[in-house]
This record gives sequence, structure tokens and C-alpha cells, in this order.
Amino acid sequence: MHKAATPSSPHRSRWKALLWPLLLAEIGFTLVCLGAGALIWQASDRRESENALARLQASHSVYARQLDARLTAQQQHLVMLARGSRRILQSMAENDSPSPNVAPVLPAVLSHDDAQQLLTRLVDDYDGMDALVTRLFILPVGMRDFSAPEPQDDIDSSLPPYQRERVSADAENVTWWTGTQAPPGRLVATRDVVWNEHYLARVGMEISLPRLKRLIGDETGNTGEHWLVDGAGNALMRDDASHVLPDAAGRYGMQWLEEGRRALIWDTLPGTGWRLVSRLSLPDDSAWQKALPWLSIGLILGNVLIFAGFVTVLYWRLQREEDAWRAALGRLVGWLPRTQEDAPDITDVSPATLNALLTRLEPQWLTRASSDAWDMPAWLNTLQLPALLTEGDAIVTLNSALARLLGERPEALRDIQLTEWLKPRLVDEQRRRVRVTDAAGGTREYRLECLAVRGEHSVWALIDQTEAGETLYRLRLARDQAREDARLKTGYLSHLRQELESSVNTLASLPEVDTHRQPSRCEALRRRLEDAMLLLDTLTEEKPASDTRQSDATPRLLIVDDGPVNTLLACSVLERQGCHVETATNGEEALALAERQAFDLVFMDIYMPTLDGLETSRRWRRLERRLARRHASVLVALTANVTQASRDAFLQAGMDDCLAKPYRPGDLVAMVRRWVGKDATPET
Repeated sequence: MHKAATPSSPHRSRWKALLWPLLLAEIGFTLVCLGAGALIWQASDRRESENALARLQASHSVYARQLDARLTAQQQHLVMLARGSRRILQSMAENDSPSPNVAPVLPAVLSHDDAQQLLTRLVDDYDGMDALVTRLFILPVGMRDFSAPEPQDDIDSSLPPYQRERVSADAENVTWWTGTQAPPGRLVATRDVVWNEHYLARVGMEISLPRLKRLIGDETGNTGEHWLVDGAGNALMRDDASHVLPDAAGRYGMQWLEEGRRALIWDTLPGTGWRLVSRLSLPDDSAWQKALPWLSIGLILGNVLIFAGFVTVLYWRLQREEDAWRAALGRLVGWLPRTQEDAPDITDVSPATLNALLTRLEPQWLTRASSDAWDMPAWLNTLQLPALLTEGDAIVTLNSALARLLGERPEALRDIQLTEWLKPRLVDEQRRRVRVTDAAGGTREYRLECLAVRGEHSVWALIDQTEAGETLYRLRLARDQAREDARLKTGYLSHLRQELESSVNTLASLPEVDTHRQPSRCEALRRRLEDAMLLLDTLTEEKPASDTRQSDATPRLLIVDDGPVNTLLACSVLERQGCHVETATNGEEALALAERQAFDLVFMDIYMPTLDGLETSRRWRRLERRLARRHASVLVALTANVTQASRDAFLQAGMDDCLAKPYRPGDLVAMVRRWVGKDATPET
């Protein structure tokens, strides 16, 4: 048949013949590129990991030295407190024989009350010397305990029960009490006061472990996990520190962990002998990102070369196919009758040439019997619409839907002319509308449509117009009513604006005598009327005559507010003033807009989900500094809480001004003119 002679099959065979070599070449080249990329990535990853680990170790050593300096300074303060206590208690212990070792600023002999006053004053002077120290205390022999701050009766009625007797022969050392020996959440450092081998007292300080944790977190940037263990491996801040630190850990070291790109690093604090242990994650390496561009370039170039080779081979094969086609067409031309003078030109190898030849060789090809077409009666019965099949103008059969509608059998109208059957039922010949009476006696209007034509056979469908007409009528009625309501509302609002404008003009034309009597009331009334006019301009469909086209000098404003009513009001009022306004519903959208363009003024709502106005303003300022923009945006806070404390918080966050909610339209316009300029918005 003619279908087998179409050129689609040769083309498909040629593509199939070249497809497998092309796929194999592409797969092989891709595997080579991936292997090379993997090798490059491994080398780069190893180098990047070593560099990142060296940076982490250097940073950790800096953190350890800073923490050691902080603890060493506290020990020095404790030594100074012990020396002052020794001078006071030494002067009291000499009784009647003053010693030459007593400091000249103290009397030779102090009474019991004098010593207590001096000890109390000494503790108070050293109180608050460091934020980590929560309490200082002196435990003298034979006297009451001294501490700062004083213990609260409802919280802690006495100092912790530290031993008062001497525990070490070396009075110059500072003893640290940790674990069960110290109160929960505290580290305690003590130093004994000894004079002439006589134990006089014990001085000490309590350090808050939560504050120490926060200090370590702030120093390290709150990244990773951190522990502090003593020289014996006992935990000072976490109970599992002894399990995390290796058994053979030295003073300094590092160990890779099994969880992935993580490392355990520890450094010793020289002042206390403790070790700062941190579990840190290496930053994501960029080795693959560095290798990916080169790998992509190699893949693209290789694929281009492979495709060029494929096209070359295909072109060569197509030339051979074209030569074979010309030879076959020459033989077909030889079969044509000699009397034909309109033989096609076989030099043009195309499907049209082949079709012309086959048309002359198969004159009966286009005359096919109805049995060769698809089974139209079977397809007719699958339709849900009432339909019938005709041959020429004669009705062949009805489908089941039309048979049920008419109450007839499918073959009841066989051999009846379609025009004769439609003639008494035709309502509109131009639109092919007919009125059909169903089996129940009801009458409905249908439109006759031809769905398919195959030879002399045609399929006609009856489409119900009653429901479609009713639906269309209801839609049109609703549309007309909505238009009328909108027109009436716009007219009422326009009329109300004219009345308000007349009132404003009348108020402005009052005599100066009346205006000077009550200037504040007249000005307030005029501002309220102008705000009402702005609101009416926003609600009406008409635009005021003062609207102008936006230019490059038009101020660019951004409204960041999650309230749709406030956003719509502000956007409408400012756009009518000639400003270019954009909106955002949260802080993330506002920062994304700031990345792409600069704004002259930003109205920032304070209370928003996710990022609030303060945090969004801070990030906004950092973004401007990073982008090095010449002019910073003016940030105006929108809040219902306008106090001096809130204003200070807005200024610290980087804002320039604030506007109280609910605000009037005139306040928005005045704020824009104040910060952007008097000529920024046209006069209304």
C-alpha cells in the first residue's frame, strides 16, 4: 500500500542504525569525564579538609587562650582578696604585740568588731569584679562567715559547707572545687590565709557554670559542642566529657570522628590545667564546586564533538540513500504510460515526488469502501450525546441515546432522508437549531452538529440548548447587575468626594479673623477632610486629575506589612501621589526585593511572622553595607506601640523614624515628603 512507501520508515531505520553507536559513545565519554571528576574531587577534598582542620585547630587554640586569660584574671583577684584578708586578720591576731610585718595603713591591733567591718567592706569592694563570679566569701577561724552578695533567707540560708581546716601545706596555691564538692551549677575556687604557720581563714569565689558555658559559646561563635574537663578527665560542665575525650589524650590534640566530616579538638589551659574539648564540624568543602565547571565544560565539548561526528556520518548515509531513491524513482517513471507528458521531475527527491508517482500508478487508492474505514456504527454507540449516522443524506442508524430520547428503535429511521426528517422540526436553519419531541411528550431545542465525516458517511449529534441558554442568561444577568452596582457605588462615592472637596475649599476660604481665633481646630478639620478625600480616591474607580506618569525620578517605596487592609490602603494612597510602590508580606520577601533593587523609603511593620521588623531592619542594613550602595534606604517603623523605649529600640536596629497605627493617609504622604523630599510626590 501507499503507507508502506512513505519515507518515515527509512528515516526511522537510519536513526535506529546510528542510535546505538551514539549512545555508546555518549555513555563512554560521560564515564571518562565522571572518573576524571572523581579523581579531581578526591584530591581537592583532601586538600580542603586539611586546610579546614588547620584553621579549626588555630581558632580553637585562640579560644582556649582567651578562656585561660579570663580564669587567670579571676585567680589573681582571689589572691588579692586573700592578701587583704590576711592583713586584717594578722593585725587582729597580734593582740597587744604589734608585728613589723603589719601594713602601716592598719592599726597595730584591731578589735573583733573592727575586723568584721573591714572584712565586710573588703568583700563588698571585690564584689562584681567579673560577670562569671556569682559569690565571694571569707571563712575566718573563730568568726562568722562573710560573703557578697549576702545569702537570701528564702533561697539559701548559709554558705556551702566547705572545709575550714587547711587542706594543703602550700598556701600560695588556688584550690578548685568541682563535681560533688561544689554546689550544683557552680565551680568554687579557694585560697587559704596563713600567717606565721597559723591558719587564719579561707577565701573563695563561686563561678556560674551556665555563664561559663555562654562565655565559651560566645567566644567560639556558638558553633559545635564544647566541654571543660579537669586534669583527671572529670567533667566540669557535662557528665559525658570523660567518654568523649580519648583515654590517651594529651595536653593538645585532635581526633577524627566516625560521624563524617567532624573532629574532636582539645587544648589545655595553662592557668588551671583544665582542657577545653570541642566537637566541631568542618565547613562544606567547595572542591566539587571547583571541579564542576571544568567537568561541565569537558562534557559539553565532548558531546559537541560526538554529535558533530554523528551528523557527519548521518549526512554521508543520507547521500547514499538519496542516490538509491533517485534510481528507484527512475524505474517508477519508466512504468508510467508513454503518452503522459506531465511526468514529475525525479531530480527533486522528495515525498511529494513519490506521492505523485504512486497516485498515477494506483488510481483506485483513494476510493476505499466503508468497510476499510473505522467501524463508525460502533463508535456512534459510544457517544453519550444523541447522535445518528448518515450515508449521503439517508439516515443509516441511531445511537442508543437518541433512540431512548425518541422512543424508537435504532433502525426505525433507516433510509429516511435527513432533510425530510429535520424539515418539520427545524427552528433556525442558519444556526441548525431543531425542536425535538421526546418519548414523554416534552419538547426541547437542540443544535445539530457534524462530528465526523468518512467518505459518504457522517455522524450528526444533537446538543441540548435549553440548559446552556438558561445558564448563559443567568451569567449575563449577574454580570449586568454587578456592573450596575459598581457604577452606582462609584457615582455615590464621586458625589461624596465633590461634597468634601467643596467643604475643604470653603474651609480654606474662611476669613483670617475666624482662622486666627481657632487655628488648630480649622487645621485639624481640614486635614480630616483631606484624608477622607484620599480614602474616597482609593475606593473609587476614577483617578484624580493630578495623577502623573512615573519616571526615573519617581520615589521607589516598599511597604512591608502582613495586614492586607493596611497594605492596600497605603499602596493605593501612595500610588495616587505618583510614587512607585511595591509590597511584601514578611521580612524574607523584603530582603529578597532589596537584593534586586534599591528603595528610597521602606515602611516596615514591627510585628510580623518569622522575621520581625527589628531583625529585618538589622539584616537590611547589613545587606546595604555588603552591596556598597551609595544611598541607604529610609526605614520607617509601623507600630501601634510608640513609646520612648520602643523608639530607642527602632533607632538601635537601624530605623530612621516611626509611624503609629492606625495611621491616616495624610500621615503617609507627609512621611514620604519629609524623608524623600518635597518634590518627591506631587501635590494633591
